[in-house]
Amino acid sequence: MRTLAGILTLLVASAASAQHPPFQAIPVDLAVPMPPTPVRAEGSTHLLYELHVTNFGRQELTLERLDVIAPNAVIVRTYADSSLQSILTRTGIQVADRRVIGPGLRAVIFIDVAMPDSQPYPKSLVHRLTFSPVSAPDAGVQSVVQGGEVRPASATGALGPPVEGSGWIALHALSNNSGHRRTIITLDGEARISQRFAIDWSRVADDGQVFHGDPANNANWVPYGADVLAVADGVVVDLQDNIPENNPTSTTRAVPIDLQTVGGNYIVLNIGVGRFVFYAHLKPGSLCVAVGQRVRRGQVIGRIGNSGQADAPHLHIHIMNRASPLASEGLPLIFERFELMGHIQSLQVLTDGTGWRPTAPPELRRREMPVENAVVGFGKVPKPAATCRSR
Repeated sequence: MRTLAGILTLLVASAASAQHPPFQAIPVDLAVPMPPTPVRAEGSTHLLYELHVTNFGRQELTLERLDVIAPNAVIVRTYADSSLQSILTRTGIQVADRRVIGPGLRAVIFIDVAMPDSQPYPKSLVHRLTFSPVSAPDAGVQSVVQGGEVRPASATGALGPPVEGSGWIALHALSNNSGHRRTIITLDGEARISQRFAIDWSRVADDGQVFHGDPANNANWVPYGADVLAVADGVVVDLQDNIPENNPTSTTRAVPIDLQTVGGNYIVLNIGVGRFVFYAHLKPGSLCVAVGQRVRRGQVIGRIGNSGQADAPHLHIHIMNRASPLASEGLPLIFERFELMGHIQSLQVLTDGTGWRPTAPPELRRREMPVENAVVGFGKVPKPAATCRSR
């Protein structure tokens, strides 16, 4: 019969032969709650996801390095020092050094593996984390743990336009740093990121301005009242109307903001294959659909407003895996086609009178998602016979 020491020796040798670091007595749990869905944007394919790191031990751990590893031990991303700090968040606490994970605490790491379109994206990923020593302080070695394997999901189907015309700004769109991307919400006993790929659509006029005249008047904002379109055939499964609109120049909202009013006037569409579309901040009284109604791609379902948790007229839209705007996981907004008109480097030009101007001819993009602050055009959208009879 083998001794316990002999069994442990065999386990360590087996791990090393499988190109896995020797087993470490390091009390860390690694988990990826939502596998990434590949999304293309401007020449790259992105895999966006989160790695949850939980310290189950009694000592502080300091994360020194993260390697993201593809099959055949190919390191596709390495984060250390400032690059590691920039993708780390600490849930529920403020700390000077986010890399330090105390006993019983968790860190969330926001990862974006971007590969050139000319290269296939990895079919699986695993994570190697290097911590400061957790064994004897004078051991002179660092502790390494490897795990959190994840396999990318299948790409989602492409969508039609949510609006029509040109000059649409994809605020807070595809990015590893945007507020949408980093908003973790815990509801019904589970932490999720429903807005992982959300876009806030605003718009500039031909003169590059986002509003004219008094900005306190919602009607003076360029996107205000624009038609909102169904991005796919689907069924209305939820909606809310008659939330009053905000004054864009005031920090006080028209109604107290809670889980019910945060989206203002909204519509949720079930477009099948486990995908739901959330349209938020609509103009009160502009919704022209009913729960249970079937809609067709391109159909007008409402109009852009400034209701709920919004500071100016815009359309918030995101795709989710459940019919719950917040208690769900966000999926990519991949559009069948759009014209890329350029990018806004600073949002200040939208409010200081400078305005935005394109610097190059529009570029046709297919089956992609706009990156953060891209300016795009959808052209004229064919509409089905159904009309919008909102008041």
